[in-house]
Amino acid sequence: MNLQGDFEGLFLTSILQLLCNDQKTGMLRVTSGDNECKVFFEAGTIVYASGSQKEARLGYILRRDGIISADQLQKCLTLGREQKLSLGKILVDKGYVTMSTLKKYNTKQVEEILYSLLLWKKGKFEYKDIKLNLEGMVITQLNPMKLILEASRRIDEMSVLNTVITSENLVFRISGHVQNKEDEIRLNANEWRILSLIDGNRTIRQIVAQSGYDEFAVYKIIFSLNSYGLVEQKEEVQLSDSPGKDEYSAVITVYNDILQAVIKNIENELGERASSLFNEVKADLPDDCKQMFENYHPLNHSSSNIKSIIEQMEAIDKGEEDGVKEILINGFNEYTTLVLQKIASILGMNPIQTILKDIENIIGYVKKYHAESLEKNRIVNDVTNIINNMTSPRSSTEIQRAKSKGLFSFFN
Repeated sequence: MNLQGDFEGLFLTSILQLLCNDQKTGMLRVTSGDNECKVFFEAGTIVYASGSQKEARLGYILRRDGIISADQLQKCLTLGREQKLSLGKILVDKGYVTMSTLKKYNTKQVEEILYSLLLWKKGKFEYKDIKLNLEGMVITQLNPMKLILEASRRIDEMSVLNTVITSENLVFRISGHVQNKEDEIRLNANEWRILSLIDGNRTIRQIVAQSGYDEFAVYKIIFSLNSYGLVEQKEEVQLSDSPGKDEYSAVITVYNDILQAVIKNIENELGERASSLFNEVKADLPDDCKQMFENYHPLNHSSSNIKSIIEQMEAIDKGEEDGVKEILINGFNEYTTLVLQKIASILGMNPIQTILKDIENIIGYVKKYHAESLEKNRIVNDVTNIINNMTSPRSSTEIQRAKSKGLFSFFN
């Protein structure tokens, strides 16, 4: 039996119910934009699921819940790649988790993947009957009907949450105002975790990624914090042609989002090298750019990055406002180009394609939601040129010639 087509809304639940009732054995592949999910069925029961989103990975969930440390996870991931073994087997062999804990979290991972999947609004699906090879796998036994009922409840609740959180690109900040001061507000550990990530700079999307919680959990907590009056929506800083620190902040925020997307894509492959790489390339920057990025790193707090770069920009001649912005944008373009070239030299072009897709999504948001301005058009065009140059074949001679004139000449 083969099924394929487009889906919208709750149609996916009908597909799961059909596969369950017909006791199918095979794989359902679902895509929505850059997201992909695979669900494996054995006689109508879900036995495994995998997702492309980072927060859906087993190791990430174990680290999020404090079962293993980041260092232990990185060591096991590296060992798994070298020995071609699953992460679960290495974690058990190393004694970091017990087999019962592994099974528990494997089930939790599958549930989180499926709950997230059923919140997708539209996409494509394809199901094929295939014989599954489950030997050596830690499988689960999930009843699709139970998942569908829980997912339906979440979908209904999500419609209420979306009245406050209308987009994943919204930014919230601490308000310090409580609606009813007579009632003492007690927050649980999960709420404190999300509250600690709300800083007036991170978007909802970034909070979901950095917290390790699924989208539904984050939306629900932020909705509650907003109801308490502890947080409030922050008006987004827009790119514009007006001078001043706010414009610097907007430019820095756009490029910071881009570079955070880059490191997110390579940290599992490169481990600690992913972090040091961003400092290594600074040596190849022009002197004024070296000073600008002296204290910058995409893993730093967003507000810290904005503050450090603005301080450097203020040291530049204030009588040349347009020139200062030119230096700021050129500097980020050169730094981003160097980082991408360095990654390509280490990992090859396949990982670069995924990174460039994420950058395209960020620039697509800027193009769609930021007000029209020369600065916006400049950044969109420059970053698009960087993407195009990274995907175009170039000889080493051309690259060296560009470097000798300044990297920005490479895409200007």
